[in-house]
Amino acid sequence: MANKIFLVTKLGTTNIGNQALSNEIINLFISQVGENNIIVGGRPLGLLLYDFKKMQKSDKPVELLESWADRIIRKYENEKGSKIFRPKLNFVKLVTNSSPELKYEGIKKFLRPLKKRIKKYFLYEKSYKKRLDQINSSDVLIYSGAGEVGDTIVFLRQLLEIRIAQKLGIKTGAVNQSVVVKSEVFKKLLSHVYGKMERVVVRGKVSKELLAECGLIPEKISLAPDTAILTTAIKLNRENKVGINFTPNIKFNADKIRVVIEHLRNYGNEIYFVTNEPIGDIQIGKELIQNYDIQIFPQIESYLEYASKLSQFKYIISTRLHTNILALASEVPIIALEGNQFKTSELLDQLDYPVPVINAYKDGWMDVLNEEIDKLESGKYNHNDYFSIILPAAKQKVKLNAEWLKEI
Repeated sequence: MANKIFLVTKLGTTNIGNQALSNEIINLFISQVGENNIIVGGRPLGLLLYDFKKMQKSDKPVELLESWADRIIRKYENEKGSKIFRPKLNFVKLVTNSSPELKYEGIKKFLRPLKKRIKKYFLYEKSYKKRLDQINSSDVLIYSGAGEVGDTIVFLRQLLEIRIAQKLGIKTGAVNQSVVVKSEVFKKLLSHVYGKMERVVVRGKVSKELLAECGLIPEKISLAPDTAILTTAIKLNRENKVGINFTPNIKFNADKIRVVIEHLRNYGNEIYFVTNEPIGDIQIGKELIQNYDIQIFPQIESYLEYASKLSQFKYIISTRLHTNILALASEVPIIALEGNQFKTSELLDQLDYPVPVINAYKDGWMDVLNEEIDKLESGKYNHNDYFSIILPAAKQKVKLNAEWLKEI
């Protein structure tokens, strides 16, 4: 009999890549347990008993987390929650500039500190009681955190929920994620909560090493590629276009990037600004368009549409992780720039991609980029074999994010 699972993933996002990896992980687990054995929940909103600053300063973070979890469970048990499993599928909504969610964001941002001060006296909202019923009726809670596993309030809240589930007797696991925990406080919390999981599946070797450093036994840690690589979109005819994007995190200079733009144009390429995070990258996009008269995509409504649009390109140069992943899913060569610590490097290593990732935090990276452009234009890399043999084999490994369920 299939396990009944409660799958946690981000269900509202401005990032096309987040939509891709979350929808594909949902589909992957549906293939494992069936639609009648899964509840898909978003982030744990309505869980109020946590204080990020207090945790950061604590010399006993594990004890503090345990006390929070115990108080919430005592209240929940007094309310006599339900254990009836009711399957519920949710998929990810992409938030764009025209979405109503952003219309009042300025007002919401202003009111959040006030609401937080009021709510700190409550353990959880009524809506979270329903979520606890869903968790308590499941056999396994699975957390698909992707890139949010770090020293943040979002991850602290999620760790608290996972610990609550464990104390309620629910098995737990974490999948499809990179781990970027730095502080000793969060390393202790990670060790405490993740150490009690059935399995942790990460997207690369750096994350695995960090978990081992936190004391997790190797048998509990698996490696598997990011689920977004499973994206299947309608492919369009290939044109003499090159897509580019750069993010504010790297050593980006709109004037100095001229050497790259001119180099691309010397090969007769038409250049487009592309990004899976249009709201976050809007300023750099404007600079490139104004300074170099390059073109830009119209508004994209889904990750499937984005992947399909990328399939038109000769190749993609991207600092955005999931623009790289979705380009590869559409069989488009990439030159990847490391724009987020180590995530791009460890994900592309899992996909056995032959073109080296360029460290865009270092001086001189644009010269290295031009050298790689020359190599792509001259056919140095055998992308035909990569897309026909190597990538399909790597995609099979994505299933490891879910196949461990058969063992429990």
